[in-house]
Amino acid sequence: MKRITSTLTAMLLACTLTACGTPKKTSKTYSDVSGEAQKSDSPEEALKEVYAAVYTPDSGEICYKYMYPGLTIQALKEQNIYDSSIEQFNNGQKGYVDLMDQQPKILSIDKKVAFTEEQLSAANEFFAAISAQAGIYTRSSNFNAIEGYEFTCTISDQTGQEGTDTECMVFLEDDGWKNIPYSLEGMLNITDQFNENELIESVTDTQEFNTSAETTE
Repeated sequence: MKRITSTLTAMLLACTLTACGTPKKTSKTYSDVSGEAQKSDSPEEALKEVYAAVYTPDSGEICYKYMYPGLTIQALKEQNIYDSSIEQFNNGQKGYVDLMDQQPKILSIDKKVAFTEEQLSAANEFFAAISAQAGIYTRSSNFNAIEGYEFTCTISDQTGQEGTDTECMVFLEDDGWKNIPYSLEGMLNITDQFNENELIESVTDTQEFNTSAETTE
């Protein structure tokens, strides 16, 4: 999904999804998303579910579980900003989906490439980076990506036109599948620019979270 290309953080997705103009009065059906695939054994089903969730009204909580590590969600809740973030996401999402002719969807998964160990380590850095963008400063060593894939898909957009999309799914230990809405190259470009030591040392009153913390369900 090239739905998040201008920022690292899903918290800004609500602003990205908000469209200007008068909503079209079209009849649309939406996918039934439950979040169950997030803890499944299938990265393909998880990818299809998060793709559908982004374009399904009031699916903010499911989207956040796919986008952020559980430790980050826990921290947002402890800082009492999680609920307002979900509300903002859902409001922005509604502004976008109201303007769609139809719900975008994945038509086929055409290519699947497994991450190397080095790329899995980079994925941990990516999750530290997006956590920092949400105001949660934690080290990449707090995450353990144990499986990851880059998928190239044929998709149908909001107008019904077909196109190609490339993005990644990563399984975090004890946390489930997470969506990285970039190609592998795009993810690596982000992590190459991220210096977690410099960032954390520059922040005062930093609250760090460790892997023994209970993740959200």
